[in-house]
Amino acid sequence: MAIALTASRPPRAKHAAVFCVDENYFPFACFAAEQLHRKSGKDDLDIVICAPAGCAVPETLGHINARLCELETGDQFSGLYLDARRTESVYHRLALPVAMEKDYDRILYLDADIFIHGGDFITLFDVPLGGHAVGAVRDSYQWMKPDRQMPDFANIGLPQAKYFNSGVILMDVAAYVAQDIFGQCVTYGRANNDKLRQHDQELINCVLHGNWAELSPIWNWQQPIRSAYYEVMQPIAITHFIGPHKPWRDPKRLLPPRFALAIGAFMTKHFPASPQIDVPNSQAIDTGYIRKLTFKNLVRTAALRRYMLRFPDDLLEKTP
Repeated sequence: MAIALTASRPPRAKHAAVFCVDENYFPFACFAAEQLHRKSGKDDLDIVICAPAGCAVPETLGHINARLCELETGDQFSGLYLDARRTESVYHRLALPVAMEKDYDRILYLDADIFIHGGDFITLFDVPLGGHAVGAVRDSYQWMKPDRQMPDFANIGLPQAKYFNSGVILMDVAAYVAQDIFGQCVTYGRANNDKLRQHDQELINCVLHGNWAELSPIWNWQQPIRSAYYEVMQPIAITHFIGPHKPWRDPKRLLPPRFALAIGAFMTKHFPASPQIDVPNSQAIDTGYIRKLTFKNLVRTAALRRYMLRFPDDLLEKTP
């Protein structure tokens, strides 16, 4: 079965920001979509949410004019690694350029566990990728030590290479389809099912193995805890809540409260029937944790600065 796309409306632009979520993450995708609508400054941008049938954007968010889509992939992902907590939808982002080839020239895939501060999205969508099918941000595991071997590569017997986080991916649709990235991922994933353990991120990194354009970390800031102080001093466009701590699931109060406050207000207004966010107050701050956080940020500052200096225009890594 070929990949089929059912959409609530036709495309209205040649560029799209796309979220792929299940029912649980749908409200948070709507939150990020509304942020993007307000802060992108890009009128000719489609905001697309791929979600299961039955998910509906509240009428109170009609102003964002989101395009709601459902992907039907049949057996395309059969034979790929899954665990007890995930369904085949975890691989949907890999199929977006194939499913939307006739709709868009470029796709910016976004995870739903993000916070959009701003950023020059107009320039980002048009940034030259040098023939690469994707542009992305290096995984934070390599931020301090760019030459660090990734366990995902070592596990499958591949040599060291740069490795990106798949929470934010800029896709050149024509190049992606021409290079058959999706087909390569499916073939590679089936052949190495017993070795791959990180789903789509590990899979596409193994297929590309460093053959991608490196974007500035401001587009996928993966350090909201260990680099919280540095983040305040940088023009971060997107904060990505990697790991188990999310603004809506942060019992230890490790994240800055401003994230939960914003998402909590959004949920109350637009999804009042859904479980609400436990918003922290000033009494929830642990001074011992703040001291520990301060020390971690101090020891990382020099390395983070060296890393950031590689991106003089807040877009692509500078050429040698």
